[in-house]
Amino acid sequence: MATSRRMRGGPAPAAGGAEGGRVVQPSVNRSQAARMREMMAPSRSGGQRVRIAPERLGADFIRESWAELGKVHWPTPQQARNLTALVIGVSILVGLVLGGIDYIFAKLFQLILGT
Repeated sequence: MATSRRMRGGPAPAAGGAEGGRVVQPSVNRSQAARMREMMAPSRSGGQRVRIAPERLGADFIRESWAELGKVHWPTPQQARNLTALVIGVSILVGLVLGGIDYIFAKLFQLILGT
């Protein structure tokens, strides 16, 4: 459904009023275009680096960091032990599988090349 109202700088309906065929027309108002470019420009200019204020590295920072660590859900010793054993077991299994594949390919190439 095409509307008769058209905003400057926005999409314009294509010839014949087809909904899918729209063409964007540039704005003829230069001051409006300049304002739009200014608004879309990055707020930091000249490659300025973000710096942490020296007062943020004081006691307040340490106190707030310690408070955040208190909010973390830490695993129980049993959970940590079980998960560590799981990681070690999976690592050994993957190592054995990859070692077996490597051994098979090495024997295959020896057979093909006849060395």
